[in-house]
Amino acid sequence: MKKTLFTAVFCLVAAGAFAQTKSVNRAFNEAKMESPNFSEARENIQGALTNPETQDVAKTWYVAGYIENRAFDNNWTMRQMNQSVDEGAMYNALYDCYEYYLKAAALDTLPDEKGKVKPKYLKDIRNTLKKNHDFFRYAGGYYFNEGDFNSACKVWGAYLEIPKIGFMDVAKLPMDTLYQETKFNSAIAAMRAENNKLAIQYLEDLKDSDYDPKGVYDLLIYGYNMERDTVNLINTLKEAADKIVATDEDFQYIPQLINLYITSGNYDEAIEYLKKVLASEPMNAEYWKVLGGLYGTLEKEEKAIECLNKAIEINPEYVDALGELGRIYYNRAVNYNGEISAISDNNLYRQEKEAKVIPAFKQALPYYEKAHQLNPEEYQYKVALRGIYYNLGDAENLKLIESEIDD
Repeated sequence: MKKTLFTAVFCLVAAGAFAQTKSVNRAFNEAKMESPNFSEARENIQGALTNPETQDVAKTWYVAGYIENRAFDNNWTMRQMNQSVDEGAMYNALYDCYEYYLKAAALDTLPDEKGKVKPKYLKDIRNTLKKNHDFFRYAGGYYFNEGDFNSACKVWGAYLEIPKIGFMDVAKLPMDTLYQETKFNSAIAAMRAENNKLAIQYLEDLKDSDYDPKGVYDLLIYGYNMERDTVNLINTLKEAADKIVATDEDFQYIPQLINLYITSGNYDEAIEYLKKVLASEPMNAEYWKVLGGLYGTLEKEEKAIECLNKAIEINPEYVDALGELGRIYYNRAVNYNGEISAISDNNLYRQEKEAKVIPAFKQALPYYEKAHQLNPEEYQYKVALRGIYYNLGDAENLKLIESEIDD
């Protein structure tokens, strides 16, 4: 009785496996028809993809890929004939073919029971992927324009991966400028999809190529900013500043780097980097001004004055440098005034003021006057000049500047 039961169960299993094999063949035959019924072919193959008896058979996955490839080809032909097609469905079929074929190739290249590898479908899979390679680029463009950035990443990712697949070596697919451009576009799509890590991966690959160095570094810096990865952000900014010739357009890297050092409290690193840059660009007034500002922050006034004077020497109308230098002398006068304020002897107080406070205000005056002349709307310059004119007893100019402030 038990033997009969086991025999019956075995027959049922065998019948099920046979049915799935028939479904694979039926799906394959349907897909090869001149006008295939793709819905029917897909329905026939779906069960075999998950059935334990057929899911590890190369032909099952090959047929699934073949169906999708025929579906894509048919739609592409219709599109070329200006017939209406569902582009999303067309490119979905293209990608599904790719995924099915990868699975089929993996199974097709397994050794048999004798340890030998005898692929049956690999050649056709390779030829199909080679033929379809450029279509993945078009698919990415379609999805990107549709605002489906995740799908754009997916299909562009396939485009980038196909030339690197081991069994595609003999196809010799180029990884040229077009390939690099697609990788760059993939990074943009990844950022739009809020997948900064994937974008960074692509951009890190690209930064050692010749493809649009500034564009690559701009995006890479943005990516590390978004990820709050300060270590890689600093390193990338330094690379960008060192690799790309400074122009008005890409001058942003060094200020970003310096600002990053400053906001993280690394003033010494900021100063050392600026000194290094100035060794090769000694006539850059902006760098001298920033260096002077850093020395001022560290209360190294003489060095700050030296750097700011250098910036003004290079650019006599550099308003920020003029204002910064005026501020140093003005603060020095205020500090001197604070130091002598406790002197009770009027004669001694006046002597100290004449010896220290007034000269400092006089040193600040020409820088603030020039800065005000160049930027008459800047409020802090007006306020500083009012304080200077008051302390110097210049009633005429005090009245004029007060009228400007009141306006």
